[in-house]
Amino acid sequence: MNPLQTVDLFASARVLLIGDSIVDIYTYGSAMGLSAETPTIVARKKEIVHSLGGAALVCRNLLELGASVQFITLIGAEQEAACISKFSAPRLALRAIEDPDRPTTVKHRFWVDGYKLFQLDQRDDRDISSAVADRVIAQVEEALPDIDKVIISDYRHGLLSAQLLEVLLPLLHAANKPVYVDSQVSQSASNHKLYSGGCIICLNLKEARCIDPSFQPLPAPDAFARLNQQLDSQRIIVKLGADGAMFQNGSRVTVIPAIRSRVEDTTGAGDAFLSAFSLASLNDPETALKIANCWAGLSVQIHGTTPPKRSDLLQRLKEL
Repeated sequence: MNPLQTVDLFASARVLLIGDSIVDIYTYGSAMGLSAETPTIVARKKEIVHSLGGAALVCRNLLELGASVQFITLIGAEQEAACISKFSAPRLALRAIEDPDRPTTVKHRFWVDGYKLFQLDQRDDRDISSAVADRVIAQVEEALPDIDKVIISDYRHGLLSAQLLEVLLPLLHAANKPVYVDSQVSQSASNHKLYSGGCIICLNLKEARCIDPSFQPLPAPDAFARLNQQLDSQRIIVKLGADGAMFQNGSRVTVIPAIRSRVEDTTGAGDAFLSAFSLASLNDPETALKIANCWAGLSVQIHGTTPPKRSDLLQRLKEL
């Protein structure tokens, strides 16, 4: 299908998104020199920008692309939670679950003259309690009749616990909804085996090699053999950064090169890719990967966690 026609169909997508939200704070400044007392950089503050990252950024991407989203996420009971609880949009049904025993996840980055100087996190990555897990399942059961597909964005901040997944995944599979999963490795070990058994799993090359150290991105099903065995899935996406992306769907492997873009900031590129790919059709992997690569390519041109514009995607696709 023509990529422009595929993007037009995004408006009919009804998505259930489950994942960890992050309040991103960016403090920008300019260097003034070193402190007279200690070798500390002194900077003059220019501006402070608040944004929504993590699964909330996936949500913002989905909404910008035209989808309707029911979004289940976790917040604390403090002031920062309002950044998420006040999140609203015409096609958004926010199902924020408050856990007063943990803080809202906040990542505060300090940028001086174009360099990230320091990052200060507020986070509690403990697994959610049984009571909170029950509330999540109740929200999922309520949302399921009105959605067509599910996206799980696991930033490893406690919401997607093993206990929750033991109940959640069978529930989603029984409803016969496609389940797209993106779980971050970052500073944690891979937990992708928790999602084994029929999910469409999105990995970057580092994550693929955490599961199969010998993995090589070759356009042949045999290259995915160990990933298939470990994850019990025949549908696996591997993002290759500047080298593009590949999608294994059973015996077929599709590889698409990256869309060349000026890189300002790679933060959020994976969330952008996941959002666009999950809205496209699995029956047309070339078009799905092309759109996802293009949307991710537009996202790296933006500093911070802000999605691109749908109009820019349409224009870029026309030019390709």
